[in-house]
Amino acid sequence: MPTPPRSLSQVTVCLLLLGVLGFAMSAQYAIGMPPLLKADEKQHAAYAIVLSQGVLPTIDTNTPADPVRYPQFAEALFGLDEPRRDIWVANHPPLFYVMSLPLVWLGDAVGNVGVTLLGMRLLNALGYALSIILVGLLARELVPRRRVVAVLGAAMVLGCGAVTYDGGAIYNDGWGTVAASTTLLLGFRMVREGVTRDRLVWATVAGVAAAGFRSTGLVAVLVLGGCVLAALWLRDPTMRTFRRGVFLAIRIGLAPVIVIGWFYVRNIVLYGDPTASAALFEKFSRQTHGDTLFQLVNPQLYLHLYGSLWADDVIPKIWILAAVATLAVTVTGLVLDANAKARPRPAGVMRRVVIPGPEPTLLERRLELAVRALMGIYCVIIIVNLASFHAGGGWIHARYAVPFLPAIAALTSLAILRVGRRWVTCPDTVPDAVPDAVPDEERVDLVIAFYACAGFIVSALVAHLHIQQRIDGPADAAWLVALIAADVVMLAVAAYVTAQLRRRLRPETFDPAPCPAEAAAPVGTLLTSGQKRSSRRSFSG
Repeated sequence: MPTPPRSLSQVTVCLLLLGVLGFAMSAQYAIGMPPLLKADEKQHAAYAIVLSQGVLPTIDTNTPADPVRYPQFAEALFGLDEPRRDIWVANHPPLFYVMSLPLVWLGDAVGNVGVTLLGMRLLNALGYALSIILVGLLARELVPRRRVVAVLGAAMVLGCGAVTYDGGAIYNDGWGTVAASTTLLLGFRMVREGVTRDRLVWATVAGVAAAGFRSTGLVAVLVLGGCVLAALWLRDPTMRTFRRGVFLAIRIGLAPVIVIGWFYVRNIVLYGDPTASAALFEKFSRQTHGDTLFQLVNPQLYLHLYGSLWADDVIPKIWILAAVATLAVTVTGLVLDANAKARPRPAGVMRRVVIPGPEPTLLERRLELAVRALMGIYCVIIIVNLASFHAGGGWIHARYAVPFLPAIAALTSLAILRVGRRWVTCPDTVPDAVPDAVPDEERVDLVIAFYACAGFIVSALVAHLHIQQRIDGPADAAWLVALIAADVVMLAVAAYVTAQLRRRLRPETFDPAPCPAEAAAPVGTLLTSGQKRSSRRSFSG
């Protein structure tokens, strides 16, 4: 008898809906912004164009500026000095630009490079939309027993005005985030559910892609190796398991070296370091901002990085108030939550929250702690690299804060769920009419999550329309019609997503309580060529 298809969980459907809304908003920016408006767009687009001609550019390669073939570039480059007329983003690995080649060929075929530019913006918009979904999935791995955290976290990311704004530009960050987040997600799944052949293969592929999009993807590969080691060691803490984990971690780390390592070697030969940072600082005569240690202990670095998610580039600075409000709620909620766990009250905001489902075993708690520790290691390595970059003279943009969004989203969501209990009360009894109703505290979580999600969506739309007023789009009448149509579609998608969230974040329709995790299951054995192949079988130590 054929196995009936599995339906998507309500959490997954909600995340997909938020991702669709994120794409609609970024796509509207992609249509409405004048060509090559945002910083670095010229260089990212030129990278793909030069690559389509069979040349891998360097940071000193000139941007194509033929006024007949590339009029948008000629206009955007007018008046710039020589260094800023070069493709200085050529220090990035080429995977995103290889993905863009069909768009370049399409623009050449129709004789309009504007098709290429819009296509590359929409390609990045798709990457950012998938990133919103993956942030929610990673938040679920960090807080697995509070299932609305995933939905609430993704909605919070949507409310960060700079995320969807950057999603409408020509950047490689969207797909770089997708690959790095997928690598981490598969690694965390291995920690929780065991190391299987399929997970290893797909995680390795994701790691290679992450390293092929951006150099920061190598950090995700490093953490992936730690995930494999932790997944094996915590289930079977023996030296044999440790050696097996180290062996698998090395194999995972070697895959990007074999596939894309040549590019980083090329950077070392050409510029003296794998990311060409020193050469770029010298090229643009950047001034240093102290040393790395100074930046790591400088609160302004973290405040600037956090605030950039709401107010970056041309976004009105008034939106820094949204960052301040979100940060205040997060800090307040986390303090209240810690106090409520230490000294719970029978009612009110300080009451104990009883999470549905069986109590986790000791091993499950250790695995949960390992996931959070590995996420913390990832964030620490990224912030050290970022502090070094800023100390050397680099600027801070919202795109650089995106790797921290899973941790930020999880913490903010937990804080909102705690603070929301100040206004949402828990019913004394579960109605008899709903025999399978979600336990009381999760009913409260669902109510808080819906109103918070709706608030983030409204905030995102208001910010979107506010930012639009500061962007001078093309005066062409046909383009203006397209812009208005894109606005109408975006608002319609927002209304539909909000209505769907209201329907799906109900106790009667939400996912049933989680089953006990498979974390305590015994670890299987490595498959050999003479054994039966099974992609779901676990690796042992």
